[in-house]
Amino acid sequence: MLSTSKFVAIALAIFLCVIATLVTGKVSQPSEPKLVWTMVNVNTAVQGDAHLIQVKRGKTVLIDAGYPEIAQEQLIPFLQTNHIDHLDLVFVTHAHRDHYGGIEPILQAGINIKEVYFNLPDKKICDREIPWGCNYEEVLKYHQMLKAHQAKVKSAYPGQTFNLGNQATLKILYAFDGINTPVGTTDINDMSLIIKLEHAQHKYLFTGDLNRAIGGYLAKNSQELAADVLDVPHHGTEGLAPNEFFEQVGAKYALVPSPTGLWCSDRSSRTRNWFQDHDTPVWVNGFSGHIRVEDYGDRLAISAEKEDNTSICS
Repeated sequence: MLSTSKFVAIALAIFLCVIATLVTGKVSQPSEPKLVWTMVNVNTAVQGDAHLIQVKRGKTVLIDAGYPEIAQEQLIPFLQTNHIDHLDLVFVTHAHRDHYGGIEPILQAGINIKEVYFNLPDKKICDREIPWGCNYEEVLKYHQMLKAHQAKVKSAYPGQTFNLGNQATLKILYAFDGINTPVGTTDINDMSLIIKLEHAQHKYLFTGDLNRAIGGYLAKNSQELAADVLDVPHHGTEGLAPNEFFEQVGAKYALVPSPTGLWCSDRSSRTRNWFQDHDTPVWVNGFSGHIRVEDYGDRLAISAEKEDNTSICS
């Protein structure tokens, strides 16, 4: 049984909580988000992807890293300003330089990478994109560079699940090899890792440069795409997954890793029109700068580095 003194102390604590609620008129909200996803602006001149995920009392994760030159100007200062001295996990969605190139300046800045998931593409598929796309020898060089810095370089495959701490999990939904796929041989973009992040009641989908072939297949056959916030595939450009893919995701908010010129070009008109027609709020790196998604468990808050963050092209 509780002693009289303990009972009085508990009753007093409850009474004070009730009084505090009545005085303020509201129940206090968590002062800090439990998870933060920042779509870092590596889209100042040309397109790129870089997504930093920070879990309170948990892991720090980077998905893609942008071109090396822009990463040096944008990603590295952002990491340093936020006192990021290590990355627990890095995922490279696919073997294009605007997604993996920033790894080099990260290492040069002395930021420790513990594990990186970076699938080696099929050389024949890679060589088809010479000189504009995939560079097999450079990809090999980056693998060796990471190993030289004591990073564990691993392959990503469907079903891999990572516990990030504090109710957050990350799962590789799909990782096609470009050869043995349901749609036959694909390009490098359709080898993009499709990654789902979940925290409390919220879901986030990262899509790399998912294109029409695999995107169309997933729209018809996947039951795992639903998400609250979507990282729009392939910088929002025409070759990306079809509109049926957006319908399956059903996102409440869309974030686009794209510079203003690309987003406002004819190449992105289908994507712009779809989100506008569906009244989906959109944030674009080129307009918004760094885009920050704060997850408090029971609610989300999205903010932008630049106040004038309109994504509507005139």
